[in-house]
Amino acid sequence: MTKNNTPQQSLMFSLFFCGLFSGFLADLSSRPALAFDEAKWAICTHDGQKAFEISDFGTAEKNFLAALTQLKGASDADKTAHLADSLTSLGILYSSRGQFAKAEPFFEKALKVKEYVGGSRDKGTIGSQVKLCQLYLSQGKRDKAMPLVDKLTDYGESQARELAEMSNSYVNLLHFNKTHKKVDAAALAQEETQLASLKALKSKCQDVAILLDSTAGSIKEINTEHSHTQAERLYKSALAMRQRTLTPEHAALASSLENLGKLYQAEGKTTRAEPLLRRAYEISLDTLGPDRAETAQRLDTLAQVLSSAGKLSEAEALYRQVLDYHKPQAGSTAATAAGKAGNGGGRNQADMAANMATLLVKQGRYGEAVPYYSRALKIQESINGPQSASLLNLLDSYAYALSRANRSGEAQRLTARARSIRG
Repeated sequence: MTKNNTPQQSLMFSLFFCGLFSGFLADLSSRPALAFDEAKWAICTHDGQKAFEISDFGTAEKNFLAALTQLKGASDADKTAHLADSLTSLGILYSSRGQFAKAEPFFEKALKVKEYVGGSRDKGTIGSQVKLCQLYLSQGKRDKAMPLVDKLTDYGESQARELAEMSNSYVNLLHFNKTHKKVDAAALAQEETQLASLKALKSKCQDVAILLDSTAGSIKEINTEHSHTQAERLYKSALAMRQRTLTPEHAALASSLENLGKLYQAEGKTTRAEPLLRRAYEISLDTLGPDRAETAQRLDTLAQVLSSAGKLSEAEALYRQVLDYHKPQAGSTAATAAGKAGNGGGRNQADMAANMATLLVKQGRYGEAVPYYSRALKIQESINGPQSASLLNLLDSYAYALSRANRSGEAQRLTARARSIRG
């Protein structure tokens, strides 16, 4: 929102910025307040950002502080335009260095400016809330973070409702205009105005969905009933926005489906998780193909949910589908085939081979599990080396399957190897 320039409001505005600066810039008090030079502020900010990008943090800090000092002599209008940016730049700089206590007041002041200038529903305000919330969480200050989370959750749901209402209203208007033979210029102008408003809201919601996802990802790790409830609401709002703003095959939509599905998976709600994770996998398969790491990871997640739900044959079919696709050709090894996919693809193949083996072990099919454990082990050895501690769980599981398949000699050799790695 824009503040009206009545004398009373101008006075309030000046008092707000005076209060914001008093005490906060005490460390800069030795520097005289200069007449504001917007070009110099922009240069200092730009140079600070460039230095930050190459990890020259000392130069970045010097430039960001110089930009902030410039604002000491600025008018209220110039402070409105630039103060939050300078405060946020310093907050990001300090938080990236792990100096959370030093970053905190910069983010807090930036949020106050954003709220005062743009209002509580402004996209910039929401972005500042997210940054401050994540900073609080990184310091374990849940009592400060959760009120911000609650605000963001309510905001996300209201934005999703507003988008749904505006979308439906526009569809109804289109239908009305198409079904009436005589549509005057005023009706057509209304249609154009509504379309422009809808496009602007969709663009805003796409950005907001990213912020909601980021917040949900941070708070779900708290692992309390309230944090999981809020994470679910945030993910649902982000998904609702993306369903109305993106194509059905969009990668960001797949991410939203996966986020909510994984949350339900972690809570043991397999019935809710399955359709979301299945759709996320289908989008990846159709748009990215079976070779991409994202596709393999989503297949693995879906198969795990199916297995947890007791749908073992369906989970097995999924694993066989991808493992057969990547099956080593004659004259090559599992490690060679996985190596062509790079370390990321190789790890995915190893994980899926091991998960397939575990699925077979659950069903008492130990002999069938053995070659999948062997395949997983060869890939992991090629990536991490034969003496890596990361092999231990796999060696133990492989040895167990061998012993139950009456291949005790091989099982003992693997057990001895694991013991050697453990030291």
